Amino acid sequence: MEQMPPYSATQQQTMPAAARRKSRWWIVLLILFLLFVFGVIFFMVGLLALVKGPFSEKPVEIKPGSVVELRVRGQLGENLQTAPLSLLGTETQSATFLELINGIQRAATDDRIRGLYYRSGDLLCGMAKAVEIRDALIKFKESGKFFKAYLDIGGELDYFFASAADSIFMPTEGMLELNGFAIEDLFWKETLDKIGVQFYVEQFEEFKSAGESYSRTGFSAPARQSLREILIQRQQILLQAVAAGRKLEPAMVSAAFNRGLYSADSLLELGFIDATRSEGSVRDHLLTRESEQDSSKKIPLISMAHYARSADKSGQEVVQGKQIALIYASGVIMPGEDEMIPLLDEATIASRKFVRYIRQARDDKRIKAIILRIDSPGGSVMASDEIWEEIGRARKIKPVYASMSDVAASGGYYIAMACDTLIAHPASITGSIGVISTIPNLSGALKKIGAHTDSLKTAEGALFLNPLYPFTDKDKKKFRQLSANIYQRFVQRVADSRGKSFEEARLLARGRVWTGEAAYTHGLVDTLGGLRTTLDLAKRRIGIGADQKVRLRVFPQPQEPWDLFKKLFEQLSNQNSSRSRLEAASLASTLPAWPLLPEQVRSQLEYLALLHRLGERERILAAMPSIAPLAVK
Repeated sequence: MEQMPPYSATQQQTMPAAARRKSRWWIVLLILFLLFVFGVIFFMVGLLALVKGPFSEKPVEIKPGSVVELRVRGQLGENLQTAPLSLLGTETQSATFLELINGIQRAATDDRIRGLYYRSGDLLCGMAKAVEIRDALIKFKESGKFFKAYLDIGGELDYFFASAADSIFMPTEGMLELNGFAIEDLFWKETLDKIGVQFYVEQFEEFKSAGESYSRTGFSAPARQSLREILIQRQQILLQAVAAGRKLEPAMVSAAFNRGLYSADSLLELGFIDATRSEGSVRDHLLTRESEQDSSKKIPLISMAHYARSADKSGQEVVQGKQIALIYASGVIMPGEDEMIPLLDEATIASRKFVRYIRQARDDKRIKAIILRIDSPGGSVMASDEIWEEIGRARKIKPVYASMSDVAASGGYYIAMACDTLIAHPASITGSIGVISTIPNLSGALKKIGAHTDSLKTAEGALFLNPLYPFTDKDKKKFRQLSANIYQRFVQRVADSRGKSFEEARLLARGRVWTGEAAYTHGLVDTLGGLRTTLDLAKRRIGIGADQKVRLRVFPQPQEPWDLFKKLFEQLSNQNSSRSRLEAASLASTLPAWPLLPEQVRSQLEYLALLHRLGERERILAAMPSIAPLAVK
């Protein structure tokens, strides 16, 4: 019988090692299983957030004696965000601008609502929206219902709204920063010079300052003039509102807004607030003084977002057979289909999709009028022209109104002037009729690091304005003429639409930014007013009385949750549509000092980066410089 060889030490080590290697597969399977489980959990969390979102919100029961709490946070949007990630946060519970003003107006006549309670919040919006909201609050007070405000920490915008209230309360340790408005920007010329990068900036004309961040070390005199006029108007609106709301002398209010930070005691002494109380005691105060209910019961408090989306019990009948299309034009004007910058939820005006909205509204026989609600600093010339053409076709069939929000400038004004009637709020920012181009030249930077370029070409202009080679005077002259031609067409269209000669229109153009009030004075818009004014004009045009309701067809429509998730995956997988925009929006955020910059400056840099990325596809743009909105400090 053949004997087996002795069991060696080597075998003892080898066999268990092999067994151990096989046994490690369970670790891999466990990791994959855990990843799957976490993926399912993440999906369910996202789905739960969607379930709680605005698309599945059930109408809220409004109990008699309820008080509406007005506390809006974040960027006050014109329309409900339809980007996927916007649904995963708390911003979905915020009311849109139209919901806000409609909700305030409706609460004034709703017998179930006893009053309005304003709380300060981290709100960011422009002056036009802010004034229209405050005007709605003033009209609410005329109903005889109470309007109380509570401020803990805030700034000018918080107090601007609160100053319309019957009473203003603050905690003992509360503070307000009341020191006026400012417009700030960063200028990179010296930084770029140090690394050998130069920006060739072509602008029409002297007021077109969107590219000055690259080419100068500070504001030019024309830019400073335009921006100062905007600041002066903002300050005057604020001072007049506070003086009227608090029944104070304008001179005293003006002096107070030059001092800066105020404690609650100081504000009480100035007459800016009525009492120092905790937030809890203010609620008790509202219950005992304004409610007929038992003081032991909790005050019925409902958020404005929930109230605005609750079923309307006003009893007004909707006029049948007549609808008005409300098409939102918010963000930078871009060519193509994408309406959102992936992951960042930044809205844009996608020309192809926007054109389809106009066509749908034009071809729908139930829609009798179209309103374009424009909140845009401009962007692509070609995309603006594409939209302009489509608006012109629509207005041959039914009336088209342009309602200017905070900003309707450059390309935003380009599309507005195609409408029948242009309505601007006095505090709107418009104009900026001109074109801009910024092209970087890296030849100096390459020279600094010892890099060299070489090329072969089949034609003299094959390397036209190539950033790796110094720009020639001949190339600059050629490009300037191309920019001049586009600018002249822009001015001519302004002249044709506003009934002016070319020279009259050019004098109002030159890239100059105008307030809505100034634009009306110079004949660039037809009337002054907000969104409610535009709706009233459209209703009157199509034969609907002021006391009658009309069904609004909103474009774009809010999407279903699954469609939004599908859109997210499509954006992530579509490199052609999403990569450049994602890079544009994140370019500025790569700066080491990014977290230290003020929010308004970060917003300006993101806008500048987006325009720069758009300029890589389209050399000449119709865009204005970023002007910071009003913000809580």
